[in-house]
Amino acid sequence: MGDNSEFHEQSADTFFMVGDPDEFDPKKWVRTVSQPTQRQTETHLEVLIVGAGYAGLMAALECWRMGHNVIGILDRNQGPNFSGDLIIIQPSALEVFRHWPEMRRELEEDKCEAGTYYYRHNGELIDGPSQPNFNAPEFVAERAAKPGGFPYCGAVQIRKKFYRMLLRQVARLGFKVDYGQRVDRYFEDDTAGRAGVVLKDGSTRTAHVVVAADGSRSASDVLIAGEHTATRSSGMSVYRTAFPTKIAMADDMVRERWQGKHTYEFWMGSSMHIGLYLSDDMTAFGITPRDELLDEGKVASESWDPNVDPDEVVRVLRRAKVREKQQQLPAGSEEEDWHPVIEALVRTAPRGNLIHWPLNWRDLRRDWAGRCGRVVQVGDAAHSTVPSSAAGGTLALEDAITLAACLRRSCAAAAGEAAGAQAPLGTRVYNILRYERASCTQKMAFVNAQVLGDTTDWEAVKKNPSVVRLRYPKWMFLHDPEAYVEDKYAEAASHIIHGTEFSNTNIPPGHNFVHWTLDDIQKEMAAGKRVEDLLDGDWT
Repeated sequence: MGDNSEFHEQSADTFFMVGDPDEFDPKKWVRTVSQPTQRQTETHLEVLIVGAGYAGLMAALECWRMGHNVIGILDRNQGPNFSGDLIIIQPSALEVFRHWPEMRRELEEDKCEAGTYYYRHNGELIDGPSQPNFNAPEFVAERAAKPGGFPYCGAVQIRKKFYRMLLRQVARLGFKVDYGQRVDRYFEDDTAGRAGVVLKDGSTRTAHVVVAADGSRSASDVLIAGEHTATRSSGMSVYRTAFPTKIAMADDMVRERWQGKHTYEFWMGSSMHIGLYLSDDMTAFGITPRDELLDEGKVASESWDPNVDPDEVVRVLRRAKVREKQQQLPAGSEEEDWHPVIEALVRTAPRGNLIHWPLNWRDLRRDWAGRCGRVVQVGDAAHSTVPSSAAGGTLALEDAITLAACLRRSCAAAAGEAAGAQAPLGTRVYNILRYERASCTQKMAFVNAQVLGDTTDWEAVKKNPSVVRLRYPKWMFLHDPEAYVEDKYAEAASHIIHGTEFSNTNIPPGHNFVHWTLDDIQKEMAAGKRVEDLLDGDWT
């Protein structure tokens, strides 16, 4: 299941691919379980999942493990969406995989052991090979010492393989994703103790709790906030692709530099950075320019249309050099062209396989649950992220784990009451436990974007190369979502019911949390300030 041919089977000529809706029919998978997962006692709580992405599938898995009754998983696509390239899953989200032996085995089989390298845009090596700090020896040893050890945690995961792993596990439990189901609206009925969705075909599905895991601009926004959160440009976009390495190796320059290598690299320049990955099987890159480097009038739309011409990306690379020459840069920081191998790599991207995606921002809302607490958002439906946060997938899985555990605690508190009677308290506790952490994680996206795209003092970097590394803060990766619910549920519930004091401890130690907006951050950046220098508390 975790063999290397899997990427070739799924990636042919397109970055965006909708798979066979019957590939993960439970009939094909329920008998493949060799190491069953231990399930907790049944709660009789009915949960309906809307959205079969990372957050939705993990919500289904964890709700089942916590004893809830998952009565359906709906998804608007016509089949599983095998789009994407790489995903970073930090240890905080992998902790729970200790309870899922089949997926833990597959993580080990599919592991990526590439070193991480950081380059100047001219090809000069700045730092590497290195590992993300969550894989520093002391943290690896700490995880290994846990009872039963710890699931494999690489610097990066192959997105399609990780997603297929989740789909297989869902199928092993007997759940079949119901594809082609578009939600028209969400609703809650507090009197009946139910929530539900009305689908485009007019049919209705209900449960005690409905989990909105259907991404940004979910119809659940209208129920929870009265409207969709306004979309704002972050000032950046990303060109992304993934394709078989044999295609890239047809170019002489690319072959000379990368043939036979397994590498994960960041290339850094003024106003633009590039992340790339090469293995024997897959080549992927993401080029993140500021909007002023794009072709005139070229504004990316939130579409998976993979028909970007590689020549468009080459023009952006060349335009970055012109812009650098016009800037007032520090003494000794004269810039050179991007190394020609980057342009060569871009040109190898197959037509019909390159997308241009805007990095849009939606200011975080405090409320992720409906007025009755029976519709609740997870993942991108609750909080937008951009790639430089290096935590979008991690947050999505943490959300699902936290919600399932909170719902179990709510059921335990409902002794003698009807199933689901206390579920709204569970969703509200989940909201309190997650909101501040998601907000702090979003802020890290601006820190990393400035590190990768605004570095110009290369002499200073040479003295301390580690300053260019992506930031993975300890408060992020040392977190255990399920244990946190056990520690904090009663305190958070008392805060909701009685107004008692409550403070989260899953955010940077010493940080005085204040709600912020994109406008707040952009004003500081426009004034020439580094976001990292504005953070109070310990964000390391």
